[in-house]
Order: sequence, then structure tokens, then C-alpha cells
Amino acid sequence: MNTAEGQAATLTGTLWEAACFAGGLSTGTHRHFPGALDPAWLAALPLPSQAQLPPGQPVALIDGTHREFERHIQTATLRAACEHRPRTRVYEDIGCSDDGWAGLATSHLTRLSGSALRVLCSVYESRHGDQTFRAHRDTWFGAVIQVSGAKDWQIGEGLLDAAGPPPTAVTMAAGDVLLIPKSLPHLVTTPADPGWSVHLAFALDRDPPPVRNALPSPLMHPPR
Repeated sequence: MNTAEGQAATLTGTLWEAACFAGGLSTGTHRHFPGALDPAWLAALPLPSQAQLPPGQPVALIDGTHREFERHIQTATLRAACEHRPRTRVYEDIGCSDDGWAGLATSHLTRLSGSALRVLCSVYESRHGDQTFRAHRDTWFGAVIQVSGAKDWQIGEGLLDAAGPPPTAVTMAAGDVLLIPKSLPHLVTTPADPGWSVHLAFALDRDPPPVRNALPSPLMHPPR
């Protein structure tokens, strides 16, 4: 199952089964599925990275502390920008080509979910201490796959509303799947052990992008 079609089928089947088990895209509760996928299999997925940026691949650098947001499409300028100020890197809309695993998976998920807007898939790559988003809500249903390393998640209304219930802590390890309902607040950081993280984020049931946004999310970048 290492062809693009087989990879797409495995990812699509795993995510859609998890979403159905959780109650569908309208559920208001996050769900964590440890060990849903084989980490060794995930490690073989061809992914863009800072060391090998495909031509024309946009990469967003996130700095929620300074409310800044910038994009790069060249490896040299990306490396220089990351050295200047370490930030989470988001390889946007990697499924824009229909002949690769990501394009096939997003097409399958678009049909299965009935999403009005095409499902998007992006890669988040970070190291411990990198700047990232502050606590926020997304305007889509997020299906997250941890590819390698680890990621700490704080999830719940208490992140943005002091009167709300305290957030739930979830640590993602390679092979885990996490479902984040639309508009559910969350805060994501990369732990010191092992010190890095790579995860896939599929955006289902997206709301139309706003006309103006002070800090637009990478997943809202218009598809190429």
C-alpha cells in the first residue's frame, strides 16, 4: 500500500472511520485515537520539508506572539527566515495536485464529507521553542495525524473564556489521530522531548474565508 492510491486509501479510511465513530463532523467534542496508524508507514510518506522544498510550494511562518504572518516559496529564503526567528512552518495545501496521495485523499474526503469547499491538507513542522499560534478557534473541522515527534495540545473553552471548563491536555505521538470540532479552542506547542513535531492537518467542512483577517490561518490560503 505504498502507491499514491494505497496511501490515500489508508489515510482516508482511517480518518473517516474515526470521524464516524466520533459522531460525525457536527460533534462538539474532540477525540484522540492513539496508535491509529503505523509510525513506520507514516515515515515513508513523501512530504515537503525545510530541507527539500518542492518548487512553488508555499510555506507559512507563524508568529502568534507578534501577530505576524509571512510566506516563502524558496528554500534559501525559508531557511534564512527560520534562522532569524524560529517559527512553526506550515506547508500549505499539499494536496493541490490530484495525482499524489494528498490530492487523492483530499478528493476522497471532500466527497465523503459533502464539504462545500474542497478539503485541504497541510503539513505542520516545528521544533521545541518555535513560535506558533496562540489559543484560537478554527473555522473548519480538523483531522490531525501525527507523523513524527510529539505535539502537546490544550483543548477547550477555558482557553479563551475564564468562565469555561478547564482545557483538556492531549499529547500526540507518531501514529495518533486527533479530531478537533469546528470552533473548539485549542493551543498547540512542541514539547522538549523529543523536541520536534511533524503533523498533517486535514481541514473538512470549511467556512468561506473572511474578507479581512488580521492573522489568517495558513489553511485559509487560496488554493493554487
